[in-house]
Amino acid sequence: MLDAATRATIERKLALLVAYTDELRPLVQPEKDAPAPSNVARRAIERLIQVVVEVATDVNELVVVALGRPQPQTSREGFRAMVTAGVLPEKAVQRFITSYVGLRNRIVHDYDTLDAELVLQAARRLLSDAVAYGRLIRAWVAKEP
Repeated sequence: MLDAATRATIERKLALLVAYTDELRPLVQPEKDAPAPSNVARRAIERLIQVVVEVATDVNELVVVALGRPQPQTSREGFRAMVTAGVLPEKAVQRFITSYVGLRNRIVHDYDTLDAELVLQAARRLLSDAVAYGRLIRAWVAKEP
C-alpha cells in the first residue's frame, strides 16, 4: 500500500523522468542529415542517460519498500524486485538490467572511453523504454490503494 508521501514522491520522480526524456529526445533524434553530436551534446546525452536510470532506480526502491519487501541493494536488484513483486513485466525492464544500468555505471565512474555511436543507440532505445516504464508505473500507482 502506498502512503500519500510515497505516492507524491513517485509522481515527482515520474515528472522528472518525463522532463529528462523530453530533454534527451532532440539530442538523439536530430533532423535528417544533422551532424554527429558535438562533445558538449554527447556529454549531455550521457548525463541524461545517467539521471533517467537513477530516477527509475529511485522509483523502484520506493515501490519495493512500500510493498514491504527488502530494500534493493543495487539498481539491477531493484528492477528485478519490480518484476518479482508483479509491478512490472520482465520485458519492460530487461534492457535496464542488461544495458542501461551498466552504461550508467560506466558514465558515472568513467571506467573507459565510451563509444559515442553505441551511447547514441542506447539513448535512442532508452527513450522509448523510459517512457514505457513511466506509463507502467503510473498505471500501477493508479490501481494501488
